[in-house]
Amino acid sequence: MGKHEIRLRRQRIASRGSERFRNYGSVLKQHEEEKRIKLIVRIFTFFLIIAALVLLFVVVSRWEKKQEKSADQTSPAKIINHTS
Repeated sequence: MGKHEIRLRRQRIASRGSERFRNYGSVLKQHEEEKRIKLIVRIFTFFLIIAALVLLFVVVSRWEKKQEKSADQTSPAKIINHTS
């Protein structure tokens, strides 16, 4: 196949490109739905990440308070002060 035949064949294929857009309305509708679903998934993911970080912060702060409380009860200076 010569260069000229290849060029003619490409032009024929390119001229049929409008056939791809016959159902443009349905393609556009599907694109909008996919875009909406991606947005919902992204917002839900960010919400879960923020909720996990807040939960982690609460757990760590409570754990630190427990550690301080147990350290206060077992320190020798506190025991001596409570007995006098």
